[in-house]
Amino acid sequence: MSKILTIGGGSWGTAFSNYLTRNVPEVKIWIREEDVIKTIIEKGENELFLPGIKLAKGLIPVSDLKKNVLDSDIIILAVPSKFMRVVLGEIKNEIEGKTIVNLSKGFESNSLKTISQVASDVLGESILEKWVTISGPSFAKELALNHPTAVSAVSKNGEVSKIIQEMFSSDILRIYRSDDLRGVEVAGSMKNVMAIASGIISGLGFGYNSVASMITRAIMEITRFGLKMGAEQTTFWGLAGIGDLMLTSFGPLSRNFQLGVKIAEGQSLEEIENSSKMVVEGVETTKAIKKLSKKIGIEMPISEKVYEILFEGKEPLIAIKELMRRSLKSEWDIN
Repeated sequence: MSKILTIGGGSWGTAFSNYLTRNVPEVKIWIREEDVIKTIIEKGENELFLPGIKLAKGLIPVSDLKKNVLDSDIIILAVPSKFMRVVLGEIKNEIEGKTIVNLSKGFESNSLKTISQVASDVLGESILEKWVTISGPSFAKELALNHPTAVSAVSKNGEVSKIIQEMFSSDILRIYRSDDLRGVEVAGSMKNVMAIASGIISGLGFGYNSVASMITRAIMEITRFGLKMGAEQTTFWGLAGIGDLMLTSFGPLSRNFQLGVKIAEGQSLEEIENSSKMVVEGVETTKAIKKLSKKIGIEMPISEKVYEILFEGKEPLIAIKELMRRSLKSEWDIN
């Protein structure tokens, strides 16, 4: 049986690792915060990031990162995108030959690179031969409560994704395979920006007409962007595309959605970020998309308005009116 280590004790890393204990006897999870490790050991609960969920005895929190990476066969990455480069740099000498399963989403805002591209920078291109990214409509709390969930496991190496699919699937989690790594990464990252937009719409008091309209146009925007980045169009109509987008845009459990609601209610981005230790990935991704869209020469109207609201102080209601008054065009222009 493979030895599994998860790096990152946030809500998703904790929930996914806890779920895996139904398939394997033991899963170790490295957590930077000593107080979180202490509460898991003493109370069997991650009170900070996944409160109210009783964790399995087979989930073992650890603090020595390098030692546990060296002792493991499968490394699960559940680190916010803005910390990924640093964490991978810390374990560069210990991670060689391991199978890596990435749960993280987002672009690195400075380099404008996806998680796998950051990994290639730090660890070398060969790392992608044993790399799998898991993405799809999956709230941490709902998986922790054993709600049936389906996701996509994407890898350039079909044999590796098949092994992970078979090892990680159960009657609670169904995993499909894909080989479009770029598409899944783009979809999983950009849906966080759109979830902020959805939260803003809801926070302004608008209903399902407005949210559904935004989601439909958002998947077109994400697809256009993905195609420019070399992705496959079909990816955006699957679990990692429209599936994940719908979940985060309609679901109040989404941190990105909740940030959007608070912005619409008048709170500043700084106030929101200072009020919680949880990282809202859509904020960094919004910065990256702004730069990337300019670099590749593509119009991103919804993402652009989210950027203006978050970083330039634009009033949310004005931004929505500007979107509604854009020049009229054909619905199916995805080029």
